[in-house]
Amino acid sequence: MRALKAKNRPLGIRVFPLARKSPIGLSPRTPRKSECARQHITREQSRLGLSLPGPAQRRVLAVVPAVLVVLIGGLAYERARSVVADGMEVDRSHAVIETSDALLTRAIDGETGQRAYLLTGQEAFLEPYRGARADIAQYLDSLRRLVRGDKAQSARLNSIETLIPERFALLDLGIAQRRNGIITEAMNVDRLLAGKVKMDQLRTVVANLQTHERAVLEERHAAERRGVRNAAIAIGTAVILAFLLSTLVNLAFSRAVQERDSANASLRHANEDLEQQSEQLETQAVEMESQAAELEATAEDLRSTNDELNVAITRQKREQKGADLLAEASRVLASTLDYEKTLDTVARLAVGDLADWCSVALVQTGGGIRQAVVSHVDEEKISWAKELNKRYPPDYAAPTGVGQVIRTGQPELYPEITDEMLVAAAKDKEHLAIMRELQIKSALIVPMIARGRTLGALTLISTKKGRHYGDADLTLAMEIATRAAIAIDNAQLYRSTLAASEAKSTFLATMSHELRTPLNAIIGYQSLLKEGIDGSLNESQLAQLSRIRAGADHLLSLIDEILTYSRVEAGKEVVRLDETELRPIVEEAVTMVRPLAESKGLTVRAEVPDARLVTDAGKLRQILLNILSNAIKFTDAGEIRLHARLNGDEAKFSVSDKGIGIATENLQRVFEPFWQVEQSSTRRAGGTGLGLTVSRSLARLLGGEVGVESKLGEGSTFTLTLPLRRA
Repeated sequence: MRALKAKNRPLGIRVFPLARKSPIGLSPRTPRKSECARQHITREQSRLGLSLPGPAQRRVLAVVPAVLVVLIGGLAYERARSVVADGMEVDRSHAVIETSDALLTRAIDGETGQRAYLLTGQEAFLEPYRGARADIAQYLDSLRRLVRGDKAQSARLNSIETLIPERFALLDLGIAQRRNGIITEAMNVDRLLAGKVKMDQLRTVVANLQTHERAVLEERHAAERRGVRNAAIAIGTAVILAFLLSTLVNLAFSRAVQERDSANASLRHANEDLEQQSEQLETQAVEMESQAAELEATAEDLRSTNDELNVAITRQKREQKGADLLAEASRVLASTLDYEKTLDTVARLAVGDLADWCSVALVQTGGGIRQAVVSHVDEEKISWAKELNKRYPPDYAAPTGVGQVIRTGQPELYPEITDEMLVAAAKDKEHLAIMRELQIKSALIVPMIARGRTLGALTLISTKKGRHYGDADLTLAMEIATRAAIAIDNAQLYRSTLAASEAKSTFLATMSHELRTPLNAIIGYQSLLKEGIDGSLNESQLAQLSRIRAGADHLLSLIDEILTYSRVEAGKEVVRLDETELRPIVEEAVTMVRPLAESKGLTVRAEVPDARLVTDAGKLRQILLNILSNAIKFTDAGEIRLHARLNGDEAKFSVSDKGIGIATENLQRVFEPFWQVEQSSTRRAGGTGLGLTVSRSLARLLGGEVGVESKLGEGSTFTLTLPLRRA
């Protein structure tokens, strides 16, 4: 390259007409000069006998190149049309494969959303399910247009269009049963297995559809390659022929004219020209020797540059493969919370371009280490490796290896595994023989770290002679291990959250039931004493009994509130829709809170229209009762106003007070469990802090919502919106 940059000039070689050349190295004074001149003159004289082609021959020779040019243009145009047609067909096949992949992915999203809803009962988890239905319809329309005219693909698409509604019908049935509280039926194993069968059939049909398109792609690519090769050969041949013919024609005309016009002058000056050429050729020989040395240096630079380019291309290919592997690993790890299954898939992705063996060891709850995944391109070797692990279990307490990586969180890289290293690691002769048979060439072990905790270690082993791990491989392996660790950590957190939530709900339900039993006994005995079963009571005693009953009723309402919250959290709260009058429900709720309001000097006013709606009357009454009680609790003077109205297809209730109000940053926190506006231990208002939480949960079960508007010190307005559902 240095020589090329330094020599941006002509090489200095002067080319002379063939008739004027003389042997290199001959002196102008050599006795052979006159002989050479005579020979040259003789040749020139013999060439003078050549005649120019006739007019007809010249026209033919001029037309032939033009015809060849036209033929080349026609051939190139036809080949271009064929390439464009092949390109359009290739794009169509790619579109079919990508669209069918997207369809299958959305079908899986819908199934995932439905299962999440079955598990949690939260409507938010159905968003992917609803979106999947709309997207799948668009993908089916796109596929129908793309496979139009292909009977086999159209038949497969018909099968897909049949399977999709059948699968979603099963999903809809599960959702409907879950909404109706029939959880056992919604989680029925037979129905889930039927859904799995439909999904497997859908995957099979989509795979067949894509296999057909890939076969079409291969055929198109092969045809395109053949066509391009044949066209290149034909066009190249035609171009060469045209060039040769044009050259011959030009040479024939120019040489004939030149020979005729300059033959006499050439003969007169032949001797002088030969002498000058001899001297010039001697000079050129020296220059050519120098240029040969420069060309050799240039060739060496080119070879070095070529080696550097090969190394750069190889590195770029490895980086691209690494990026593709990371992208696919991320997709697999994010596809499910069953991390052991996804780890197996990631290990299978790693074998091939990155490793010949891949294994994953995980830290167990008690601190022990177990080999969770081992993968190889050969399934028989996987079984053999697991059996070998049982016969020769790893020493995780050793100063190197998987155990050390997990303890320290530091990776270990072995660019080259020597026989001495195998001898040091072997437990006996048989173990050494097995390890030698594996022909391990290089290895690396990286920790799997998430949130500062080492969850396990990823081991990659190469058995190929040309592949030795380096820093780039270590970086890629660390990235894969980190993403796998995050997936494991997320799955463990999710499981822990589910377990904690279930334990909390179970505890609240158990505690509430246990408290309710003695409380019912207290209420029963209070009623007996008040009725005078054991004798008449004076006014003071009756007043004390009233206080006992008031405290018991308050405690009973708190227990009912906790029980409702636990049922809602566990997804066991059942909605019973029925046609009911709106006014009696509101008046009953107002009647129940009026004594509490009057005890604080407050008035409760209700404005409600005469209307009928389909809802769960008990839950609507409980929501209104909770909101009214909350307003009374935090209001010291003034009026509590409940206003109900119909707004299109909705029934809207608002409860306004002139109480202490809520700060803007706490407007949504009031709906959190156990959170109250007054957080101190000496707060004025009691309660569990679940009233508004339960109210919002019940409202959402009824298809509505509870909101709030408030200013600190100016009061609050809580709103309840429900679908009207007129009978």
